[in-house]
Amino acid sequence: MPKMMPGTKPLLLVFALLLPLALVACDDDGDGVDDELVRRSPASGETPPGTTPTAAGQAVAASTAAATPAPPTATPNADGVYIVACHDFYVPLDKVHRLEEDCAPNALVSLPDEYAYGPQEVVEGVLPDLLALLEAASEAGHLVAVVSSYRSYETQRNTFEYHVNEYGLDQALRVSARPGHSEHQLGTTVDFSSTAVSYELVEAFGSTPEGRWLAEHAHEYGFILSYPEGKEVVTGYAYEPWHFRWVGRELAAEVRASGLTLGQFLLR
Repeated sequence: MPKMMPGTKPLLLVFALLLPLALVACDDDGDGVDDELVRRSPASGETPPGTTPTAAGQAVAASTAAATPAPPTATPNADGVYIVACHDFYVPLDKVHRLEEDCAPNALVSLPDEYAYGPQEVVEGVLPDLLALLEAASEAGHLVAVVSSYRSYETQRNTFEYHVNEYGLDQALRVSARPGHSEHQLGTTVDFSSTAVSYELVEAFGSTPEGRWLAEHAHEYGFILSYPEGKEVVTGYAYEPWHFRWVGRELAAEVRASGLTLGQFLLR
């Protein structure tokens, strides 16, 4: 069936998207807040066809079969947080493991407009599996778009501060990662949504046909749901049926078969 252009929206929706950005427009950091992230409800707790693979993209894809999570630093910092290696796609990222502030992925590429709700970027080696997933969903009758992808340390800081200001620290800690602790900083993590929930990041997405299809099939394309329902005590974060992290098809199959959360699997 023909693919919908998620970027085509009524003027009213455009206004609704721009409003949260206005709240943080005066932030001195200048990197802004992901406008889709600030719309989430806090209520409950291979390269594209026709292109030539680059060396960087081939290296990432080839690394999947032999992926072994790298250990964090041997001892935590004074604040009790472990620093994990930059440019390692298999590091744990949670409340006590984080990336350095200057860590940024290499070889980011843009998603095609037909699958992106606004400009979106991921690490080049992730794109083949991501496109394959989106195309498979479309063929199954589910029009899914990526509404959030790579996010810098600065953007995550602004996003977290927004949630603190809007909902208080306790709720912010449930629904948003502190800067450096976000899987989005890796460039391998995406948030999906659909017209069924107006492209918002809300728990109701998990009950939509698109959300259910992703929960059942995303691992076949290398993506794992990072924060499953009923696992907040383990992950530290509320259920996020839209948040999927790429770890490669082989490792994703192992995580799925293990019955563990992604964080538990990476820290075994």
